[in-house]
Amino acid sequence: MQPTDATPGVNLKGFLRYVAGLLNRCPSWVASLAPDQSYALAQSPTGVRYLLHVEAQTPTHEDALQTVLTAQQTHRAEGVVFIALNGQYSPRFRALAKAQGVHLWTLEEVDYLVMAADLESNTPLAYLGLEVRPPKTTLVQEPAPARQATQGF
Repeated sequence: MQPTDATPGVNLKGFLRYVAGLLNRCPSWVASLAPDQSYALAQSPTGVRYLLHVEAQTPTHEDALQTVLTAQQTHRAEGVVFIALNGQYSPRFRALAKAQGVHLWTLEEVDYLVMAADLESNTPLAYLGLEVRPPKTTLVQEPAPARQATQGF
């Protein structure tokens, strides 16, 4: 995906729905839009809940960050992914987001999500810093492979 010079006609809810759909194609991820459709909620294979929010323009002030952090608490999410469709984040905004544990994505990072969905693999999501370890399916260790019989039997 390539960013455009202008994004006035971007359907943010539609794009958020697209992001949720891509996550649903990744192994053991579940994602859907929140009831007000301002956010998407996603659950990783390990049960970590993420709140995803999309803005057409890169935010320039802390209020945008505070808004998603409040929504994070409301929706009981452990992580936040903030997606800006046009532009790059300022160093100050990046520092504030990093201090709060917020993942900042642009369309470049969304490309990794597209790749993860196309490959049906969580590896590109791990590159983006999301929790993707597969859940343990058993509490006991797998049995050791049987030794092959020797000649003479």
